[in-house]
Amino acid sequence: MLDPVPFSVMLLAAAALYAAVGHGGASAYLALMALTGFAPEQMRPLALVLNLFVSAIAFIQSRHNSGSENS
Repeated sequence: MLDPVPFSVMLLAAAALYAAVGHGGASAYLALMALTGFAPEQMRPLALVLNLFVSAIAFIQSRHNSGSENS
């Protein structure tokens, strides 16, 4: 398995890229975890939680930005 620091950096980069276009990035998380040796039983729930978290951040930023334009 990969060292936690490079893995975290790659996860953060994937999350930032996907969130920038309004997506959660589950496919990137699953691919990264598969390449680093995670078991499928670990991958599914972790990808779901990460996807929901990043999607929520993108949604909140979108709502905040659209609200300020209407003021």
